[in-house]
Amino acid sequence: MSGVAGRRLVGRVMMATLCLVPFVGAAEPRAWNEGGTAAEELLRLMKAATSAARDGDQAKLKEITHELMIPNYETWFKATFGEEDGVKMAAAYQKSLDWQENGLPKLFEGLAKDQGEWQVKEVKEPEISAMMPCQQALLKAGKNGTAFYWVSLEMTASSGTKAGQSAGYYTLVEGTYRRLDCVEMGLGITGGVASGGPWTGPIRVGGNVQAARIINRVQPAYPEKARKDGITGTVRLHVILAKDGTMKELELVSGHPLLAQAALDAVRQWRYQPTLLNGSPVEVDTTIDVIFALNQPHTPNP
Repeated sequence: MSGVAGRRLVGRVMMATLCLVPFVGAAEPRAWNEGGTAAEELLRLMKAATSAARDGDQAKLKEITHELMIPNYETWFKATFGEEDGVKMAAAYQKSLDWQENGLPKLFEGLAKDQGEWQVKEVKEPEISAMMPCQQALLKAGKNGTAFYWVSLEMTASSGTKAGQSAGYYTLVEGTYRRLDCVEMGLGITGGVASGGPWTGPIRVGGNVQAARIINRVQPAYPEKARKDGITGTVRLHVILAKDGTMKELELVSGHPLLAQAALDAVRQWRYQPTLLNGSPVEVDTTIDVIFALNQPHTPNP
């Protein structure tokens, strides 16, 4: 590690450590750390972050999002996931630090624009046992006593479509809930932790993992004929994301013909956080499910 990189890393660790001071006996605990169940604390955290974003309080937003970063992450990853995988995850996490400082505020700014209901779900079987490989790694670590939580904002558009925007995974580290991102841990690639070798093509990322990285989601318009006919269902799309997180290729896999074009038109405008592999942006091969559901039959379009 170069001297400059070493000083930057040490600075990050020192800053993360100093951020712990208010949580260990301060007279005025932070609003998102008042005690209570995990769900209650995480909901307070989400509300504090999105409130700061809505108010345009960038200093507060950066303070909150900085505290979501894991202090002493090398030690924590090895202790939580084992020596071999922990070392790889810590290396991947280190490379994401710059993005986290700049990207996490933007994530909450995007969430602040949406109206919906926060959902907090503990990562446990059988709900996510089929999701690979990231959630399986969390399940395995969970069996050793570490609890992980999936947080998302569930929204229902006026058109009747439902979608959930992910705020990521969270776990308690040194008395504070910290955010985890599967791709930033090297777990978004089919087959497990990234090996660190060269990569020449798009990496395959599970749809549920990639969903956590979306930064711009356009809701599809519910086709009037489909609405009148009471047609609902899921449209599955296969996509290749460019290195900058925009749509490069988009094709229909399955779905009702009356719903497919609306899904294609909307998803074509979606954008994701760039995915890094060994520190460099790469293309991503993934799938997207767009769910069409009617709140009430024959509800007119807005």
